[in-house]
Amino acid sequence: MAQPSKWERSAEYWKTLPPTTNFIFLAGIFFLFTSFGLVASFINRDWVHITFTFITALVTGVFSAAWAFAGFRRVIWLMVALLPLEIGTFMLISHFAKGHLVPFEQADFSRDVVAHRLMLEGYFGMFSILIAYALVINFVRKEGIRIFGAMAEVRLAAEVHQALVPAVAQRVGGFEFCGVSVPSGQVGGDLVDLMQQGHDWTAYVADVSGHGVPAGMVMAMVKSAARMGSGSGENLSALMVDLNRVLLAVSAPNVFVTFACISGSNGSALQFVLAGHLPVLHYSKRLRTVEERSVSNLPIGILSDAKFESASIDCEEGDLLAVLTDGLTEAADSKGEELGLEPLKAILLKSAGVPLEQIANDLRGRSLAQGKQEDDQTVLLVRRVAA
Repeated sequence: MAQPSKWERSAEYWKTLPPTTNFIFLAGIFFLFTSFGLVASFINRDWVHITFTFITALVTGVFSAAWAFAGFRRVIWLMVALLPLEIGTFMLISHFAKGHLVPFEQADFSRDVVAHRLMLEGYFGMFSILIAYALVINFVRKEGIRIFGAMAEVRLAAEVHQALVPAVAQRVGGFEFCGVSVPSGQVGGDLVDLMQQGHDWTAYVADVSGHGVPAGMVMAMVKSAARMGSGSGENLSALMVDLNRVLLAVSAPNVFVTFACISGSNGSALQFVLAGHLPVLHYSKRLRTVEERSVSNLPIGILSDAKFESASIDCEEGDLLAVLTDGLTEAADSKGEELGLEPLKAILLKSAGVPLEQIANDLRGRSLAQGKQEDDQTVLLVRRVAA
């Protein structure tokens, strides 16, 4: 999906302004450009009646506020309509002002007349500038409180996210694990986790649709539900059904989660289940190959009566399993070409014997070499070692 332009992102911000703050900002624009309209009368070669000078100044302020509203919010149709409307309005003012124009050669420049006019225009201009200044300062203060308050909440959410999604670096029996999740912003919707009961373990990766704080909130609920479900002794298919039920009950209708889960014990036989997720990449030390292991299921949170099929993997000593999120595979270069799985499979084939943390770094490094990170990136690595 194409990323929004800077203008589009700016427009989204201005649309979030509270009505009162929006009014203060536009009023500030109005008074500021009203004073500019007044200054324009000083460079006019005709001596216009002061009434039309004030009318021109006020109309300038009105159209300036309208242009600011349309431009900042990206209201294209209003911008198209404003141009002929503004030209027509000033032409109309000029038409009615013709009868009140006096060439400079014939104007009354007596001391009292000039002093009176300059006093009126000066007071009006000073009033407009002072009011504009006060309104702009008020706008900055209100937005500062709102934005910095939101930033503080986001920083708090980022700290909570770090606590909920710590890096995984652990060994359970004959398996070692490495998991890392790097959000695209301060708060992510990806999740990597390892749950253990004695020699039994379950490792999984979840990818919540969307980004930011809303996705992070859903991610927290998924982790809580997964941990509770894993303690009940259910198999993977039953665990997925429970997660699906919980997500449908507590999340918005358009939220879903892709999920990849692997479980095992001391033996080489592992069970895995995928819910709309990328395939598990299986490096076989004996065959020197990397194969895609997949099973077809819908993501979690789509259908209330969804069933989830599981499959098995025979993981021999030295074998490596990798679970990735699409934040790595969908990294795109300047031509829009996405990375895909093949370059990442090549890294696994080349570096399967090095420390897991280095493999995870190499996978992310290859993705970042393809293009800028636009989505959360998560890697889970599971390797069978000598018990």
